[in-house]
Formats: sequence, structure tokens, C-alpha cells
Amino acid sequence: MWTRNTWMKWGVGLFLMATGAVTGISVAMAEPATHPQPKMTEAGFWKLLGEKLTFIQEGHKGPVIYDFFDPGCTYCYTLYNEEQPLIRTGQLTVRYVPVAYLLPSSAPEAAALLQSPNPLSALQHFEPIVGKSFGKPLGASGVPGLPSAKVLPMTAQELKENIGLLQSARAMGVPAILYDQKNSKVGLVQGMISRQGLITMLPHLQ
Repeated sequence: MWTRNTWMKWGVGLFLMATGAVTGISVAMAEPATHPQPKMTEAGFWKLLGEKLTFIQEGHKGPVIYDFFDPGCTYCYTLYNEEQPLIRTGQLTVRYVPVAYLLPSSAPEAAALLQSPNPLSALQHFEPIVGKSFGKPLGASGVPGLPSAKVLPMTAQELKENIGLLQSARAMGVPAILYDQKNSKVGLVQGMISRQGLITMLPHLQ
């Protein structure tokens, strides 16, 4: 299980694009397997993401990317902020995928988003609160002021599936983006990427 220290080591400025393509993925990687598991094609893995991930979608135009974030990750807010102008101008659709591993508070905070009557509105209210804590040390209670909720069994399973698929992509932390390239390979961007970096990616996305 990753820790906050792991994120601080790996999560800042690590930009893997062409070299981050996901290859030969076994969906069963997230949990120990007692028998050999069949390999999955990258196209199959991309399709699986749409079927198995629990996400909050913002935008309905442009290519789709999956943005994995933890409520306790203030750098995830910076990436969220960089994506917003591209969403508003119809250049990008982002599916925000909550995971919960950084802090004890991460799961209740992720539950507050997923269990909200309007998850997108909850996310839009949630992220500026996270942004106010950018660069500040966080304790076990996480970002001050974030809503939290009791984690229902269904939500716990959704969060488990989300992080399992993230691990299957061999990502080392959050923020992390998975995207579908025009060469039919699944790409990985791990760590922060600027708005200009996202714009540079756009012509290569399906």
C-alpha cells in the first residue's frame, strides 16, 4: 500500500507519456492469484475501465481521460485546476476516479463524493477546499473542512475496484491519468502535468 511519503517521492513532476503505455495487463494483478491469469489487450483494458471504474464525469466533448485522485492529495487539485479550461471549452472530457489510500480520512471523504445525490456538484465544491491546503503538511485527519460520510459497503467495493485497476496500470501514486491513444495503446501520465502539457497530448488522444 502506498503512503503519503511514497506520493511525495513519486508524485511531483513525473511525466510518463509514450514510455508509460500499458502493455500485457493482467486484470488480476491487483490481488494475489493462485492460478495463471490470461493477459488482456490494451483495447480490452481501456474498455474495462469504462465498465468497472466508478467515476465522476465532467465534460461531454473531446477525448476522454481518466484522472485518478485521492482526497488527501493536494497536488491532485492542481491537476484538476489545469484540466478545467479544457473541459469548459469542449476540448476534453475528464472522468475523475476517486481512490482512498493516502490517509485514514481518504475513504470517508471519497464516500462523501460518491454517495452524494449530485457527485459532480460535490466534486466542484470539494476541490477548492483541497486547493487551500496545497503545500501544507497534512495530519491523519487530512484536509480541514472536507465533507466526509460513512463508507457504505457498495462504496467500499467501488473504491477497491478503482485502486485495483490503477495498480493494474502499474501506476505508483496519484495524480495519475490514463488515456487512449490513436495508436490503440493505453497511455499513463503519472504526477503533475501542466495545461500546456495536456494541450500537447490532445492530438494524440482517441
